[in-house]
Amino acid sequence: MKYHISIHISPYEIDNYQTFIHQLRRNLNHVEDKIIFSPYLNLSTYFYDWKNSKLKSDYFTSRFEELNSIVKDKCELDSTINKGDKILGAFSYKTYFLNKYKDKVDAFIWFDGDMIFPDNTIAMLIAAHKSSETKYCVVTPQIHRLWDTTWDILVNKDYIDIPASYDNYKGFDGYSLYKHSDKDIFLDLNKQGFKFASGWCNLLSADLFRDLIDFTYDLGHYGPDDTFIMFLLDYYKFKQGKDINQYILKNVIVTENYKHNLNVYKNYITENDDILTKDEFSENTKIACHNAYIKIINE
Repeated sequence: MKYHISIHISPYEIDNYQTFIHQLRRNLNHVEDKIIFSPYLNLSTYFYDWKNSKLKSDYFTSRFEELNSIVKDKCELDSTINKGDKILGAFSYKTYFLNKYKDKVDAFIWFDGDMIFPDNTIAMLIAAHKSSETKYCVVTPQIHRLWDTTWDILVNKDYIDIPASYDNYKGFDGYSLYKHSDKDIFLDLNKQGFKFASGWCNLLSADLFRDLIDFTYDLGHYGPDDTFIMFLLDYYKFKQGKDINQYILKNVIVTENYKHNLNVYKNYITENDDILTKDEFSENTKIACHNAYIKIINE
């Protein structure tokens, strides 16, 4: 079978990307299926004034290409360095690769740039996908306790008694997940509403995007693509009776690495004036996704 792995990074995330690549390379040692890897380095001149930056775009291009060389012999590498303005964020990046690959692969695996994940994560996601009882599925690893209890369906039992708070979430040491565990890995069917965060090492079957969910560029560049998908999956499963499953991969635990997030480039990159903020991009996307969702329901 064939799987697509994706990650979108800004120049500020290039050091986190190095951590990611090393984890990816170790994971690929355990994978026998065909992997297409499409990393996307966004150096868009919409955001960045490279002429007046202390570090030029060539520095980030060289780092990106050098890091990609670590995995190029273990996958089909389809990397992109963007300096244009068609794709300005992770949402429009997903639109790009979903439309390119949804008819060519069996499932997509999504990563954010700051994730910490065990060496067996990708192999276990693929094994779970192959065992799915339906062609429409999402496979989600477990997490530690987050900022509120709405995420507890995904929280591993070792962390469920930690108080839910932003301080505990952001102070969690992601590298503590790298420890020997004798616990069995198994799948649990989520019988509640769908719950996952987009780039937290989730697998989504390609059939979802062939048949049910259409990502288009008018939905925007940056924003809650995961919320959009969850609303649609809840609608199709619980209102339309579609056979869609979310499997929780018990005892495979992942996390965002807030405590050790690497970014030393703030004072070395000059950003353009009069550009949309993340919040403005997100608000535009929320409106577009809401309108798309309402249109689907009305139809």
